[in-house]
Amino acid sequence: MSEQILEKLENLLNEEKWTRATINNYTIKNFEDLNKLMVDFKKIDVIQNTRDITQEYLKHNKNSIVALYISSILQLEGGAIEDNSVYNLLKIFTDNLKWNIVEFLCKKFLSFLDDKIILRTLIDAYKSLNKKDEMPELWERLIKIDFEEADLVVKLGNLKEQNGETDEAISYYKKAINRYI
Repeated sequence: MSEQILEKLENLLNEEKWTRATINNYTIKNFEDLNKLMVDFKKIDVIQNTRDITQEYLKHNKNSIVALYISSILQLEGGAIEDNSVYNLLKIFTDNLKWNIVEFLCKKFLSFLDDKIILRTLIDAYKSLNKKDEMPELWERLIKIDFEEADLVVKLGNLKEQNGETDEAISYYKKAINRYI
C-alpha cells in the first residue's frame, strides 16, 4: 500500500514535469486533491518518505508546484517554516496574479501558524480581490506578530475612531507612537 501511494506521488511529479503544466492550469481543486493525498500519506505513515521525495525533487525542479505545496504543508504541520518552499509557492502565484489561489494558499498556511510574510501576502490578495471588509482582521493579526509595523496600527486607530470606539482608537494611536519611536 505504501509503495502505491508513493508511486502516485512520483507519478504526479513526473506528470507535472512531462506536461509542463503552466501556472494557468492550476486551480484550487488541484490543491484540494493534494490535501486528500496528504491524508492518505498520514494514514499509512509515509510522511518521511514523502518529505524525502519532495525535497529531492525540488533540488532539480525548484518551481514544481506539487512538490512545493506538499513540502510546505509538511513543514507547517511540523510547526515551522524550514525553508522557502512556502514563500516560493506564494511568489509564483502572486507574480502571475492568481489571487484566488493566493488567498486559498495563505488561508491554508495560516491555519497552521501566523507568519508576517504570509499575512502580508493575504492582505495584498484581498486588496486585489477587493475584499476590503476582511482586511482589518488581518491587520490585527499582523500587528500582533510584527512589532515594527506602525502604519497598520494607525490605520486601525483611524478605523476605530471612525466607528466611534474612542478608547480603542487611543490605544492604537499610543501603540503606533511607541512603534514609530
